Amino acid sequence: MNKQLMILLTGRIITNFADSFYMIATIWYVKSATSSPFLIGLASAVAILPVTIQFLYGPVIDRFSKRKILYVAMLGQGALVGVIAVLYYTNLLWLPLLFTLMFVALSLSECTFPTESALIESLTPREQLTKVNSIFAFSYQTLDIICDAVSGILIAFIGLGLIYVANSVLLIGTGLLFLFYLNVPKSKKETEGRTVHFIKQYKEDFKEGFLVVKKRQTLLSIVFGIIGMNVMATMGIAMLPVISDSSAEYGFWLTAMSLGTLIGTILSSKVEKFALNRSLPLLSLWSGICWMLTFVWKDASILPYLLFALSWAGIGIIGIYVQTLIQVNLPQGYIGIGFAFISSLLGSLSPLGYLLGGVIGEYTSGSFLLGMSGVGYLTFALYFRMNPKLRKLNKPLNVRFEDS
Repeated sequence: MNKQLMILLTGRIITNFADSFYMIATIWYVKSATSSPFLIGLASAVAILPVTIQFLYGPVIDRFSKRKILYVAMLGQGALVGVIAVLYYTNLLWLPLLFTLMFVALSLSECTFPTESALIESLTPREQLTKVNSIFAFSYQTLDIICDAVSGILIAFIGLGLIYVANSVLLIGTGLLFLFYLNVPKSKKETEGRTVHFIKQYKEDFKEGFLVVKKRQTLLSIVFGIIGMNVMATMGIAMLPVISDSSAEYGFWLTAMSLGTLIGTILSSKVEKFALNRSLPLLSLWSGICWMLTFVWKDASILPYLLFALSWAGIGIIGIYVQTLIQVNLPQGYIGIGFAFISSLLGSLSPLGYLLGGVIGEYTSGSFLLGMSGVGYLTFALYFRMNPKLRKLNKPLNVRFEDS
């Protein structure tokens, strides 16, 4: 990888580390303060809600300096997490205020993902896209494993306040890294002269980007199937803090998720040559079976964590597939706005999933709900095999199947 990709990767690793820690800290704070499955689910829903507004960033990402977007987002997020730390130490951390600050901070964080994806696409040869995406995912997911494994212990021994402070420093440091060292070429739209007012230009770019995405019917068919799968999964994930007797146990579940995703990331480049109509249904079937068996044998020592990790190995491969499919099948110059639109679609119902998980969790067993949420992966496998558009996808991952 070239120097600019390495700087981008370093920033992504640090950001992912900070995001993971303060998210885990916030959810555990809500559990400790309330012990309410509904409020835990609500906290998770608020955390995922910024994903649904990524489409609003698209025209800005393609039209303006991606470097500036990245460092402003990081500095702003670091400042907001710093405010949370101050409120925590002064005992003024009112839950509605915490949710508001977390939402704004994560909204800033979310605009960095489509921005970075657009930069990866512009800085990487087409034949190396899957490999570079895998390297990015592998690198920060490796750190995720460490973070998730020690998060419960750190919460118990150093406290939530220091975690917030440390994360604020890390995020501000990442912003400064992008400000002083990131140097990327301008896209065609950035160099075009703007002769109209910003709002009018934004509307034009927004409409144009929407129409580009709308025409990708096969890609959207895959996206809509994954949306349904995500809703079922998030209903269950909302219950992980509920079934955990300690912050350390919650950390073990998160570690299993991260370890599995890492394994999937490593394997993704090994299976990219298989036809999509074979690989994606089989991966989702594998994930669903392992997920459901996890909570059938929940009390069997370390076996549930191993099964959960195996389930997330399949999910990790699917995640790399989706990112690469978007990059390959969108036209040059529309990667930023297209990725933002599709990411918003993918996360559109996830907040509802977390919220429903919290509501249903008030009346049922958290383990039961987690077990049932694995059905979403089995349903996606069936949907892929029954959809006439998707059944015809006999091409490998890095071959475009949409018109340019």
